[in-house]
Amino acid sequence: MALGSNSLVIRRVKKVKKGGHHGGAWKIALADFALAMMAFFLVLWIISVASPEERETIQGYFQDPMGAGTAGFSANPIDLGGSPAMSIEKKLDLQLPEPGSTDVPSHETGLGNGDESSVSQSLNDLVKEELEKNNIVLSKQKNLRLEITPIGVRITLLDTPDKPMFERGSARMMPDIENTLLTMSSLFNRVKNPIVISGHTDSSKYTGSARLNNWDLSAMRANAARQILEEGGVSDARFAQVTGLGGTVPYNRLNPAGPENRRISITLMTDEAYRKLLNQNRRNFGNPAKQSDLKLTPEMVF
Repeated sequence: MALGSNSLVIRRVKKVKKGGHHGGAWKIALADFALAMMAFFLVLWIISVASPEERETIQGYFQDPMGAGTAGFSANPIDLGGSPAMSIEKKLDLQLPEPGSTDVPSHETGLGNGDESSVSQSLNDLVKEELEKNNIVLSKQKNLRLEITPIGVRITLLDTPDKPMFERGSARMMPDIENTLLTMSSLFNRVKNPIVISGHTDSSKYTGSARLNNWDLSAMRANAARQILEEGGVSDARFAQVTGLGGTVPYNRLNPAGPENRRISITLMTDEAYRKLLNQNRRNFGNPAKQSDLKLTPEMVF
């Protein structure tokens, strides 16, 4: 049947779905992957440049960010060198300027920043040379020892039966030893290394006052040596540690009661050894601050 001119014509058109754009989801996934890789390599870099103590601190922070953690860490930011931080720890040896440094170093940062190329052997040679300039020849000194230790160069003054360093049962120093220490003060003033002094006794029980023992005696003798060095011009800021060890570390382990165990040890520390000592003392004896107790401001951090 023929259609009229006014008839309605219905045309069916089949829609074909064509492939369109995939959207931006892949860009977000790529950005997340790049961020994760950057964080991964940042962690690897921190592990490679951080000391064992600093890695222990970082581990403790992630174990308990709001408290002291099992590692005994401090909540203060850790200065890994070149980055703004609140911490006043010395930076690592990255040849970078100290962030926020000033012209007037504090007591803490003033110690331990001598010439890093000065190793224990060269320091040992310098000590020998200075001793000879003061007419102190090691081969002729029965009560003087010069030794290289893991923390630096140690000068040990030993007691002998015929030439004691102190009056018996006392911290009063004999004139000869006092003059020796005053002479050696010029040596300590030539170098800038931090100084550790330790006093030692033999294993015999102290027979003096009932209120004193070998711990007291060794500590008083170590402090007496420090006072003599200060009289010779050595700055108080140079002393990193002064301790009395009693008879716990005999020089002659085969004869703990021998006179050579009564001694004074003076160690010129290397810079690395001083930094380790400082970090160790902070962890062992410092106050582990909680992050929630810190009142940080932009000025303190940056």
